[in-house]
Amino acid sequence: MTNRWVALTIISLSFIQFTLNWFNVIPTFHPLIQDMHLTFPQIGMVIGAFVAGYGLAHIPGGWLSEKYGMRAAILVGILVETLGALASAWAPSYGILLAGRFLCGIGGSIYLGGAVGLTTAWFRERELVLANGLVTGVAFTVGAAIGLFGWTPLVASLGWRGALLAGAAVGAATLVMMLVAFPAPQNERGEIGGAHLSLASLKRIFTQPILWVVGVSFLGAYGAYLTAAQLLPHYAQQHLGASAEQGELLSIILLLGGIPGGFVGGWIGDKLLGVKGTLLLGLVIEGVALLMVPYVGVPGLIVIAGAVGCFGIISFVTWISLPGKLDHTLHISDVPTAVGLMLTIIAIGGATMPPIYSEVVSNYGANAAWWFLGVTTLVFAVFALFAPVSTSAPSHALAKA
Repeated sequence: MTNRWVALTIISLSFIQFTLNWFNVIPTFHPLIQDMHLTFPQIGMVIGAFVAGYGLAHIPGGWLSEKYGMRAAILVGILVETLGALASAWAPSYGILLAGRFLCGIGGSIYLGGAVGLTTAWFRERELVLANGLVTGVAFTVGAAIGLFGWTPLVASLGWRGALLAGAAVGAATLVMMLVAFPAPQNERGEIGGAHLSLASLKRIFTQPILWVVGVSFLGAYGAYLTAAQLLPHYAQQHLGASAEQGELLSIILLLGGIPGGFVGGWIGDKLLGVKGTLLLGLVIEGVALLMVPYVGVPGLIVIAGAVGCFGIISFVTWISLPGKLDHTLHISDVPTAVGLMLTIIAIGGATMPPIYSEVVSNYGANAAWWFLGVTTLVFAVFALFAPVSTSAPSHALAKA
């Protein structure tokens, strides 16, 4: 196995802890409501707190990668997310729980920019969208599924504090793995090794209109995907009389849809439709699927959950590959901050749409809430129509060892 595939394997494994410690708070909701006497909107804020920290730190995390190197940023990100998981497990009050989740989000944000940057460095010359599909699609989904379903029995046996503490232990083990097993790139002191933060790099990134336009195009779909992933089972149980087992099945199908989505999105983005075409395909199908939620029963929701999970990830893996494709205008060292800019834009949707969904349900009903998610996805997708049709062909990457 060449070094680039070894590197991708380790990045993928480290990505699992990132999403595991994002989603493993969901199985704690019932005991949290009982222990801290929380309301449904407050639970929405627990979800939003992670995404808020995650969104605020994307650009500073990119700067950290440029200043000190992408591998250093990955290590710092894992450490901060692990500390946030520890704080969440210890939290004696709702305010400290929110602070712990916010810290987790900051760590995940710092980690993500370095991970996508290193993936770009190894795969920019070829198979970039596929590589991002394996990392940000497949590994993302596996980590989220473990956090949601693998942590449910841990909550039952260890309590919500013990379960969150176990997530912190996974983060600590991942930190050790990155320290001892990650292969040293040939240009570790070159574009990925740090000392690249400058006014010139910031100008290259922040004056790229395509980053802003494509970034905004995914804002609605991102927030809607996160909302559906975490709250669709609750809707099915409360409004359609679904059993707990059927609600869990919806979550499983939605999340596991990201596994074929990562592979398919990577192949289509690299070989068939390119970034713009693949992104639009995923956005439109996700938006239409969300609009259909009020008109179907539980069997129809199963199909919709699979569509949202698969096509949401198809959109994401092509969307996040865009900075790596701009090799005529962006350096490899620019990629973490460029990705951070785009992720900061969509974090607006990620942080606000779950609580807005809850408020719409409370004031206008569940049907209106799903229409809101679908329409918002499609409205923001229009921005992708104004993006350039193609990006420059990749011209350089890390050599195989």
